Amino acid sequence: MRSLPLRRRELLGMTAGTLAAGLPRTLPAGAEIRFGTAVSADVLARDPAYAELVRRECVLLVPEWEMKWAAVQPEPGRFDFRGLDRIAAFARGNGMALRGHALLWHREAPAWLADRLTPANCESLLRAHFTEVMERHAGLTDSWDVVNEAVEPEDGRADGLRRSFWLERAGEGYIETAFRIAAERAPGAELVYNEYGCEHDGDWSRRRRAAVLRLLERLKGDGVPVHALGLQAHLQAGAPFSSAGLAAFLREVRALGLRVLVTELDVRGGGPGSPAERDAEVASLYRAFLDTVLEQASCDTVVTWGLSDRHSWLRREAGPEERPLPFDEELRPKPAWTALREALAAAEGRHR
Repeated sequence: MRSLPLRRRELLGMTAGTLAAGLPRTLPAGAEIRFGTAVSADVLARDPAYAELVRRECVLLVPEWEMKWAAVQPEPGRFDFRGLDRIAAFARGNGMALRGHALLWHREAPAWLADRLTPANCESLLRAHFTEVMERHAGLTDSWDVVNEAVEPEDGRADGLRRSFWLERAGEGYIETAFRIAAERAPGAELVYNEYGCEHDGDWSRRRRAAVLRLLERLKGDGVPVHALGLQAHLQAGAPFSSAGLAAFLREVRALGLRVLVTELDVRGGGPGSPAERDAEVASLYRAFLDTVLEQASCDTVVTWGLSDRHSWLRREAGPEERPLPFDEELRPKPAWTALREALAAAEGRHR
């Protein structure tokens, strides 16, 4: 990976309470696997205890909302980087990197964009937007989710592409155009295609894997500068999961010359059973998934979509019974945290 010269801290250190109890930190300074989380500028500002947890545990941050098109260019030609700049300042002040997320997505896009987009102006719109966003904090960002969620097999197209406004208004070439412009704007950066739903082993996920592979094969065959697949890894405890099935998919991705990143990890587990039982099931899936990815793929980046249940998007959408993240709402480590740190430590051991 094209790594920034980061000040490496002891990765995945424990919280103050667990340190006081004498538990060891997980990975040493100089660890090869970068662990990080998605954050919002508002949460960092209003929750200092959570901000301290993020500062202590992470070497990498991803803006949850503040780098998406609707946030940074809500009106044509008017850019608003206030939220992004606050996250960048926090990262810079704590020796962290930023991951860019997400330059092109069919959601979180302003209405004016879909209204104006045509095959004739797609390239100029992308170039203007990418230039402003990618150069804003170029010194902090060495990895970009360039295109997010461009496949949807259930839409019925033979190529598996999503019938988004990008496809309908600009044509299927928009994906290639986005990657080529990103390579111009950030030469040497890692350019990632980011997708969800490829991790489990049911028919729906297998169709998504096949569509993703078709897209990546086409892009690589056309010489498009895509370097990695981002597995969002929004997992579901209790859903079909096969390490062998996932490993086979990852081998096909690697055969294309692509790396793999874990970009948005959390585990939904709000089913029957006590909180302790659900936590154990969630932790088991964390470990099985990470063991498979870290063993099979050339993966040095693991990002959770939030660090504590206190600020999880799943709790906002599905209710307080969800406990998807490594720390609970009181910022205490959960079994998922143990599974996460043990999986990363085991992977580090294999690298030595």
